[in-house]
Amino acid sequence: MNELVNGEPTTTENIAQSMIPYFTDGTKKAKYLSYLISNFSVMESCKLAKVHYTTILNWRKIDPQFVEVENSIPKLRKDLANNLVDIEFTRNFRLILAKDFEILFKDAQGLALTDKEQQYLLTIRKFYTPQQFAMIKQLVGGNGKSEEAFDFTRTVLTLRIEKEEGTRIER
Repeated sequence: MNELVNGEPTTTENIAQSMIPYFTDGTKKAKYLSYLISNFSVMESCKLAKVHYTTILNWRKIDPQFVEVENSIPKLRKDLANNLVDIEFTRNFRLILAKDFEILFKDAQGLALTDKEQQYLLTIRKFYTPQQFAMIKQLVGGNGKSEEAFDFTRTVLTLRIEKEEGTRIER
């Protein structure tokens, strides 16, 4: 799902396309359906997928799987809405960790850091504490007893509660 498409990171439409049963191959059907899932209208989806509306009408007549997916668009939209923020947050978090690793590894090798890299290193150090690690591990991994997926909403709420509790203690 997170691979490069034409040398570029995946788009919302590519993520939506990966959610479509039967049509994950990048065809015009898949593109059209992915735009529908991404909350574009039927006509907008036709234009973006470069498909004539008469072709959509023909697909509806001859392809029961297409009709099945098209009828499930409201559920797929809801699934995309629920998962998109989690997907994007997880992707961005992975990129942050990669950048952190790049700077930390360069420093560990004793290589000279630029002023910008040195400042970055000083900034990220405060985030690499046992407490931060435990909190991230708990948030990302759940309670360790299940294969629970990352829950962005729970993460934000937990961080907000901890921040508010910390603010109350300081007062």
